[in-house]
Amino acid sequence: MVEITVEAIVDFTTTIFVLTTMLSMGFELTPNQLVASLNKRRLMAKSLAVNIIIIPFFAYALVITFPMETGYAAGILLIAMAPGAPFGPKLAEISASDIAFASGLMAVLGFVSVVTIPITAALLLPGDVTADPIRIAQLVVVVQLFPLLAGLIIDARCPSIADRLYPPVQRLSDYSFVGLIVLLLVVYLNEMLLLVGTGTLFVSAIVVGAAILFGYVLGGPERSTREVLATTTAARNAAIALFIATTSFADPDVLTMVLAFSFTGVVVAGLLAAVWGRYGDR
Repeated sequence: MVEITVEAIVDFTTTIFVLTTMLSMGFELTPNQLVASLNKRRLMAKSLAVNIIIIPFFAYALVITFPMETGYAAGILLIAMAPGAPFGPKLAEISASDIAFASGLMAVLGFVSVVTIPITAALLLPGDVTADPIRIAQLVVVVQLFPLLAGLIIDARCPSIADRLYPPVQRLSDYSFVGLIVLLLVVYLNEMLLLVGTGTLFVSAIVVGAAILFGYVLGGPERSTREVLATTTAARNAAIALFIATTSFADPDVLTMVLAFSFTGVVVAGLLAAVWGRYGDR
């Protein structure tokens, strides 16, 4: 008889969430959105720089400045080096910003992070953390790149099939996300409460604030793209970060920190998008 552990349930739920999220992203993204985003070369270059270079290294600078447990440091760095928030287009919709650019940026970051996440993991993770960059690269390819490409190909070749598949896949993504959050809170609530007073939540808040500031400043002359880059950079890619944390790290502090950081980024970015959408002048 096979014993089903809580960790196995967390791993399974996380895998379903990531796979369905990336597949639905592929179904939803149109070639025109991707091309239009790539044609904004200067803006895209700055968007890539802030997401894959500035924020990870800014987080690294804070981690080595503020003493903390190794697992917490690894968790902060892991979420900081995971760009391409799946919530990007939804945040753009809430803030009444450039949804097409948000969708294109999300896809581009999804592709480049296959290379950048393993590289930044090798460069920035603490030396006493057991993590294999090659295995991380393989995980990102399997659970992020393949389903994203599959969605894009199905949408390009058989749009009617993509249209039929998108609603149930998106619902499964939403349900698995809610289930995962509830599960993680139940399992790791005590560990998350222990973060209070450690300074790690303060460091997370600084990184999120810096992401918003850098994103808004580097987001180009148009307010709609500045808002997109600010909220997308702040939210980070919780999906892939949670997956890597649950499958590649034995230390539960890593997952606890990724979870806490993800909540901070998504909540702050969501509230900011709501304020922009309600009070911003267009």
